[in-house]
Amino acid sequence: MTQQEWLDAFKSQNGREPSLDEFKQAKQNGFALSQPAQSVSPQNELKNWVAQFEKQYNRKPSFDEVKQRRFLGDAKPSQPTQPVQAQQPTQATQPVQTQQPVQPRRQKSAQQATPATPHRNQKKSGKGKKWGVRSLIIIIVLLGAGYFFGQNYYSYDSSMDRAATMLNSHSLDKYSKNVVWADNEKKLTGSEAAPLADLMKSSKYNSKSDVKDLLKSNAYGVQLKKSGKKFLIFDDYKVVVRPVTVKVYTDQSGLTVKANGKVLDNDSDSDSVITVKHQAPGLYEFTASGTSDGDSYKGTDSEQLGDSSTARVYIYTEKSSSSSSSSSKNKMTKDDATETLQSMASLLSSIGASSDSDSSSSTTASDVFTDGSDNKAYTDFTEMIKNNKTTSKRTADSINFGSIDVQDVKSTGKKTADATFKMQEDFNYTADTDPDKHTSGTLTQVFLLKAHMKYDKDAGKWLIDSIDSNQQKISEQDNTK
Repeated sequence: MTQQEWLDAFKSQNGREPSLDEFKQAKQNGFALSQPAQSVSPQNELKNWVAQFEKQYNRKPSFDEVKQRRFLGDAKPSQPTQPVQAQQPTQATQPVQTQQPVQPRRQKSAQQATPATPHRNQKKSGKGKKWGVRSLIIIIVLLGAGYFFGQNYYSYDSSMDRAATMLNSHSLDKYSKNVVWADNEKKLTGSEAAPLADLMKSSKYNSKSDVKDLLKSNAYGVQLKKSGKKFLIFDDYKVVVRPVTVKVYTDQSGLTVKANGKVLDNDSDSDSVITVKHQAPGLYEFTASGTSDGDSYKGTDSEQLGDSSTARVYIYTEKSSSSSSSSSKNKMTKDDATETLQSMASLLSSIGASSDSDSSSSTTASDVFTDGSDNKAYTDFTEMIKNNKTTSKRTADSINFGSIDVQDVKSTGKKTADATFKMQEDFNYTADTDPDKHTSGTLTQVFLLKAHMKYDKDAGKWLIDSIDSNQQKISEQDNTK
């Protein structure tokens, strides 16, 4: 046998290159196969087995597989798929006939079976796949059941049924959790929803079908409306109410006006409107009561609001039965107040007239003020006129007091009353009082004042007792140039 043939046979038999000693010994024997087989150490034997196992199974053996092969000695493995090593000599002195090692199988024979450990791994993987499929099926079934439940629960018909039940409960707590404003989608508070609950209590909506008709027709601005999504899939329906702006008018001034017991205004004015914004549609009862021009008045009005976004309510009052014409003889009216205050304006204008004017007034301080020229209101006005005509940074040529506009009259006693009024004051300037720029014109100011008045039985008229010092400037216009 040639050297190369021996090397090929050695590698085939032992799965490795020969050591230097083994090669020398083979060379001395002439590379003859009849020579005793070379002794293989247990370590090299294990390496050879691992190498053939990896070649056959395309993986490294497990610890149990290595242990089984390592300590079974020369016994043949029970699994036919184990790599077969070259047979070892049965006795140390017995010559070993060289035989070709059994190569790892490339195809399974009829008697061969899969090794124990790989077979167990395959079973485990199969169970995992089965459980994965089962879990997926369960999830799909649950999702499907949840979807069909949600489709039914959040449908328009089911939502309508729940909404009608909620409104029929008349529970302010349930209303506050389920009713929202149309303009901002915020939930109504219990007090805000009270008028709507009162409307639902009326005989007009005493059944669920009646309430459903209300929601479908959007009557009184109440409807079931889609307002988004639930869980990103299902339509979300809510009871939505349109806010109402209420404008209340009274036929008397000085009255306290209430809506469902809540005060809207405690000092009404028959010439102006009381405006209340963002009210819920529903049933309201408006009341107006108090004293006007010395007489007691009271009126009520019930309204169902919500047909439009703006509601107008008119409260007509009647005199109380305790009122009498004789008791109001000495009660001040707007006409009485206007007459006295207009006389005051005329008197003050004559005091503030230009020095070269021949304007004069027959009215005296005693005709207008209690205590005549000693009255504090009178002295305050005359002092203001004097300062503006003589000592101010820019002196006025004249000061006029315009027409009086009485806003309100309120009795405060048998012979006392208060009058709230507007008065215009014109400060007239000439070029003579502006040496630098020589401007001229008028500065006009309008003030809101309150006069406390007394009835003078001897004079048979009302006089000004005092005027509040905290007068309010309403407007100012300066056209001097």
